[in-house]
Amino acid sequence: MAGTFVLANRSQVRYATGAMMYFAQGIPQGLLGIAIPAWLASLGVSAADIASYLAVIVLPWAFKLVTGPLMDRYEFLPMGRRRPWVLGAQLGLSLSLLALMLVERPAEQIGLLMLIGVLINSFAATQDVAVDGMSIDLTPTREHGRLNASMSFGKAIGWAATSAVSGVLLVSWGMQVTAIVAAAVSGVALIAFVFVIEREGERSLPWTRGQAASVHQPGNSFRAVFGGINEVLWLRASVIVLIIMFFDGLVSGFGHALMPIAAVRLFGYTTPQWSQLVAVMGLIGAFAALGLGPLIDRFGAKRMLFFTVTLIGAHAFMIAQTQFLWQDTTYIRVMLSIWILLLPVTMVSVIALAMAICDRKISATQFAIYMSAANLGHAAGSKIYGMVSERSNYGETYLLLSLLVVALMLVLFFHRDKRPQGAAAGPGGKRSPSHTIGIGVSEAGVFWSGAMRCPKCRTDMEQVVYDGTEIDRCKYCKGIWFDAGEREALQNKKAAAAIDTGSPRLGKQTNKIDRYRCPRCSGAMERMVDAQQTHIWYEECNSCGGSFFDAGEFTDLSELRISDFFKGLLTPERK
Repeated sequence: MAGTFVLANRSQVRYATGAMMYFAQGIPQGLLGIAIPAWLASLGVSAADIASYLAVIVLPWAFKLVTGPLMDRYEFLPMGRRRPWVLGAQLGLSLSLLALMLVERPAEQIGLLMLIGVLINSFAATQDVAVDGMSIDLTPTREHGRLNASMSFGKAIGWAATSAVSGVLLVSWGMQVTAIVAAAVSGVALIAFVFVIEREGERSLPWTRGQAASVHQPGNSFRAVFGGINEVLWLRASVIVLIIMFFDGLVSGFGHALMPIAAVRLFGYTTPQWSQLVAVMGLIGAFAALGLGPLIDRFGAKRMLFFTVTLIGAHAFMIAQTQFLWQDTTYIRVMLSIWILLLPVTMVSVIALAMAICDRKISATQFAIYMSAANLGHAAGSKIYGMVSERSNYGETYLLLSLLVVALMLVLFFHRDKRPQGAAAGPGGKRSPSHTIGIGVSEAGVFWSGAMRCPKCRTDMEQVVYDGTEIDRCKYCKGIWFDAGEREALQNKKAAAAIDTGSPRLGKQTNKIDRYRCPRCSGAMERMVDAQQTHIWYEECNSCGGSFFDAGEFTDLSELRISDFFKGLLTPERK
């Protein structure tokens, strides 16, 4: 298709696409999680029903980790490894938003609203997993921070704009018009994504021309993934983090259910006023959270989390004990703003705490389980508020929120700081793994950049040491990365036999993928031809001097045979 943009070729395309798709994820978050609860409260829907609604619609985010292995198992490679899933999920998200038009009497149709909310968030969570997988597949390690920042910014703008606009639309025009507008904006993102492909030569749509430019990666079944995770998940440190994540979600879910109801019914806010306050303060909180990283590095995630949750507990206790000031609009606005501001800041700290104990080999799945525990806690917290709301006043519910924070703080005492896996390379090591956090309001994105990724199949590469020289070899396709000078030091038959252990047949397939950025420094890769053996095609970085050889190529390069002359005659010129 003419006019397509290739994600693998340009970082700007990756940043813009990531921001756009995360913006689309923010639409249901702003509508379902911020504007609609306040609107329901203004319509007289009971606190228990609103809390149950919030508890149920968040469940798809708690179980999104199961979709990863499904995406690895079922692929349509002519359109890319992840892109068909992104397109399908975004289409489902746009259409499911239109299903909100069926809700004509929300106060009487809470069950239907819940069902539609689960459907919408199921597509949003699936889109999130697919976009994250696509981003990790195509993005060099060096760009993860910038990409994650772009995606987080897009999502923050998405839920902030949606909550502010839909708060007005719901009151002025009702659910039908709001649903149409939300679906239309989501549809614009879908149409724009049609013109983006993963790699050069792939299809934009199933019926257009193109061919697969990537290969299937086996070994990602449920059994393989959870077999590895079982080895580390039940360690003492991991169990404590699971409990911390659950309690943090419990506090967040309780507050998310309490705050909009109290804002509308107790403090006199209208639905548009509450939505706009959340939008403004949430954005400020998101930017504040991104600046929290240096403090976490200096003081530790546990200390920063303890500090931030202490502020949340003190904040809830202060509101409970200052009922004589509830009529002061300035005081209430400040207190509500502080609550909204603290949520993303706390989320960054708890994410850093969980990431610190993730095993590098299975970090993505392990971390997804921790986030699922937090989301389950979020659902439970909302449900608990619904259960106690009819039996207690607002002062008592704010006091209960502070007690939940105390419980979280007690669990934190059992946590022991643990140095991240592979945090230091040690003498002679090449690099230290690092991570980047992207934050919205209730979800977060994480890229773990502890290992170099293969530029051909995007699998993690392992370090192999031979005769004192350390090279990087792909765990799947067995392609080899040499830093500057390493190839020349190891170019002999004995070294090649020990290092180049992959299948030449698979190497011929991956050799077709020859347009990518340097996996070490993100520089431009030049397509090279060996001067003596012209049938050997490899790629070399113009910036750092590193080079990549597909499986079987380095073995072939290490020995010059008579047959190589004839191979050169039959090999076409590299273009």
